[in-house]
Amino acid sequence: MAAYNSDNLYAPGIPEVPVIVCDFLKLADQQDNLQQSIEILSEKYPQFFQRLLKIINSDHFNLTTKVNSIYQAISLSGIERITQLALIQIIYRSLNQYKILAVDMHAFWQDSLRRAVSARMIGELIGLDASLCFTAGFIQDVGFLLLFLEQPEKGALWSEFHKREPEARLTMEQNIFSQQHDVQLSLFMQAWGIFPELQAQLSLHHYSDKTDLSELGLSDLDQQLCKVIRCADWLTSVYTAEDKSYIINRCRKILADDFNMEPYKAEELLEAIPDEVDLTALVLDIPVKDHIAFSQILYEANIRLNEDNVNFQELTLRLEQALDERDKLAAEINRDLNLAREIQQSLLPESRGDDFPVNGINISARILSGDFYDFFELENGDIYFNLGDVSGKGVNAALLMAKTSSLFRCLGKRINDPGQLMYEVNNELCETSIHGMFVTMVAGLYRPSSDELQLVNAGNPPALLFLDSGLCQEFEATAPPLGVMPDTHYTKYTINLQNSSLYIYSDGVTEGFISGNDMLGLGGLFKLITGMDKKLLANERLKLIASKFTHTTQPLRDDVTLLLLEKPADL
Repeated sequence: MAAYNSDNLYAPGIPEVPVIVCDFLKLADQQDNLQQSIEILSEKYPQFFQRLLKIINSDHFNLTTKVNSIYQAISLSGIERITQLALIQIIYRSLNQYKILAVDMHAFWQDSLRRAVSARMIGELIGLDASLCFTAGFIQDVGFLLLFLEQPEKGALWSEFHKREPEARLTMEQNIFSQQHDVQLSLFMQAWGIFPELQAQLSLHHYSDKTDLSELGLSDLDQQLCKVIRCADWLTSVYTAEDKSYIINRCRKILADDFNMEPYKAEELLEAIPDEVDLTALVLDIPVKDHIAFSQILYEANIRLNEDNVNFQELTLRLEQALDERDKLAAEINRDLNLAREIQQSLLPESRGDDFPVNGINISARILSGDFYDFFELENGDIYFNLGDVSGKGVNAALLMAKTSSLFRCLGKRINDPGQLMYEVNNELCETSIHGMFVTMVAGLYRPSSDELQLVNAGNPPALLFLDSGLCQEFEATAPPLGVMPDTHYTKYTINLQNSSLYIYSDGVTEGFISGNDMLGLGGLFKLITGMDKKLLANERLKLIASKFTHTTQPLRDDVTLLLLEKPADL
């Protein structure tokens, strides 16, 4: 079926166009002898056409009558719909042949089906072409898989991506891959010459709530389809991401804003997804795993209790007993966690005042933080500094944070090259780190004597150097996070600090909410920094930024950590 052989199934990047794709796309230009052309293709790809005919005759395809040939199906449904179905099969069978370490292909295709059936159901509700919606939903995240095909060494990060909601994952993609899946999907579609009618909508489905799609040149129908694709992405993330309460509420808001649907409609759609996915997977012959029940999702999200056959009195008694045990256990755990917090806080460096080049701030979203920063002075007057963000939350993240910080400080006292230091710390973490956990970090060495600064960025959001002229330089990640791949070499940026200010921050800053559901974002951080009074001291500026997240009704979703490096006026 494909234009490649088994020897290149592990090749990176966008796969070659399968010959069958080219053959199928030519059918649209052969209307005069279409039946003959289909017969030729049927003889060339007998198994594929038999499978396609079986799908067409299933209840999933919803034809009014059974057909005996693909030509008959095209006559009834149109060549566009049959081509869409064929290309979905080809894309799945072509890409599913690849093997990437730690990437769960079953989970990826199950998510693709969730997006597809979600898009189809929404399309049916608002009167769009349900088949086109299904196709768009199915392929909308193919670019995500292609990112891993292009950079398979980052497969260990798959589980971290998989449990993030769409906006957070998009930011992580940019940090880890320096690319986004919607861009990769666009390149794939252009390379294969498929679905030109979906190119614009799929490229824009991650638009923000404030985007006016009409200004981007989309027709009313294209705008509607773009909204359907975006909503399908959020509905799917209910079944995969961690913060289910937030995501369900976001789904309600999107359905209300984009389609004027009542809040209960989100739950109806979400409840229908598992059965629809199972039926569609069976028809398309795509293996899927067991689903988590939507009632269980609601229970985990603290939206409502999962109703069962336990009578009310028995449930009340058991609940009272559980609460008593919980309170006792919680008191013990809180004592231990508060002690751990004190120990963790003691690992952060004490402020050296505004006459010292480095200042930092850390605000934890929970009792224990997965973020950290550190700076210390060497005997020759040079200053090492770092800011790190451990994947995940809770005790595991806090322990990895403490280990990484201690390794950096210990090894930094004998290694005067930040690139080499990160190399050593990374290898230590790779030997003992828990599978799937990693640390993004920006670290550097500042030499006050020459005003030179060497900087390394391992998977963290870009460090921002605000020049005295008012311009800003970004220093992107040049290597994956620590603890992912051993023997990774870390490229150094060399900076002359002069009268500039270097801001380093964790993703909790740009992804943090400043009001309602509005995230600060990188652009918001730019405006906030440039709009501050330049006469403010370093600590005052850091506190002002942090206050944007603490002075809201929204609880912190992630730790907020910032580090500011600038030469004091008297140096």
